[in-house]
Amino acid sequence: MSLNWNPNHKELTAIVLLACGIIMAFVALMLPPPGEIHDSVLYIFAQILIYCGSIFGIDSYITQKIKKNHNND
Repeated sequence: MSLNWNPNHKELTAIVLLACGIIMAFVALMLPPPGEIHDSVLYIFAQILIYCGSIFGIDSYITQKIKKNHNND
Protein backbone atom coordinates (compact mmCIF):
# COMPACT_ATOMS: atom_id res chain seq x y z
CA MET A 1 0.00 0.00 0.00
CA SER A 2 1.44 3.33 -1.00
CA LEU A 3 0.46 6.77 0.13
CA ASN A 4 -0.53 9.13 -2.65
CA TRP A 5 -0.41 12.18 -0.41
CA ASN A 6 1.43 15.17 -1.77
CA PRO A 7 1.19 17.88 0.91
CA ASN A 8 1.02 21.49 -0.17
CA HIS A 9 2.46 24.48 1.68
CA LYS A 10 -0.58 24.95 3.90
CA GLU A 11 -0.56 21.36 5.07
CA LEU A 12 3.18 21.43 5.73
CA THR A 13 2.87 24.58 7.83
CA ALA A 14 0.02 22.98 9.78
CA ILE A 15 2.13 19.89 10.52
CA VAL A 16 5.16 21.96 11.56
CA LEU A 17 3.06 24.27 13.73
CA LEU A 18 1.34 21.34 15.40
CA ALA A 19 4.69 19.72 16.22
CA CYS A 20 6.04 23.03 17.55
CA GLY A 21 2.92 23.56 19.67
CA ILE A 22 3.20 20.13 21.25
CA ILE A 23 6.90 20.65 21.98
CA MET A 24 6.17 24.09 23.42
CA ALA A 25 3.51 22.68 25.74
CA PHE A 26 5.88 19.99 27.06
CA VAL A 27 8.69 22.51 27.57
CA ALA A 28 6.28 24.78 29.45
CA LEU A 29 5.52 21.91 31.84
CA MET A 30 9.19 21.71 32.81
CA LEU A 31 9.76 25.43 33.42
CA PRO A 32 9.24 26.88 36.90
CA PRO A 33 6.76 26.35 38.46
CA PRO A 34 6.98 22.72 37.30
CA GLY A 35 3.78 21.06 36.19
CA GLU A 36 2.01 24.34 35.44
CA ILE A 37 1.46 25.79 31.96
CA HIS A 38 1.14 29.56 31.61
CA ASP A 39 -2.02 30.94 30.03
CA SER A 40 -0.11 32.45 27.11
CA VAL A 41 1.24 29.02 26.13
CA LEU A 42 -2.26 27.57 26.22
CA TYR A 43 -3.57 30.48 24.14
CA ILE A 44 -0.90 30.02 21.46
CA PHE A 45 -1.45 26.25 21.43
CA ALA A 46 -5.20 26.81 20.99
CA GLN A 47 -4.53 29.13 18.05
CA ILE A 48 -2.28 26.49 16.48
CA LEU A 49 -5.00 23.85 16.88
CA ILE A 50 -7.56 26.16 15.27
CA TYR A 51 -5.23 26.77 12.32
CA CYS A 52 -4.51 23.04 11.90
CA GLY A 53 -8.18 22.21 12.15
CA SER A 54 -9.08 24.73 9.49
CA ILE A 55 -6.37 23.47 7.15
CA PHE A 56 -7.06 19.77 7.56
CA GLY A 57 -10.80 20.01 8.03
CA ILE A 58 -12.36 22.85 6.12
CA ASP A 59 -9.79 23.17 3.34
CA SER A 60 -9.68 19.43 2.71
CA TYR A 61 -13.48 19.25 2.64
CA ILE A 62 -13.79 22.10 0.16
CA THR A 63 -11.04 20.67 -2.05
CA GLN A 64 -12.75 17.28 -2.06
CA LYS A 65 -16.11 18.82 -3.00
CA ILE A 66 -14.54 20.85 -5.80
CA LYS A 67 -12.81 17.76 -7.22
CA LYS A 68 -16.06 15.76 -6.98
CA ASN A 69 -18.04 18.46 -8.76
CA HIS A 70 -15.31 18.81 -11.39
CA ASN A 71 -15.41 15.05 -12.10
CA ASN A 72 -19.20 15.11 -12.44
CA ASP A 73 -19.09 17.81 -15.11
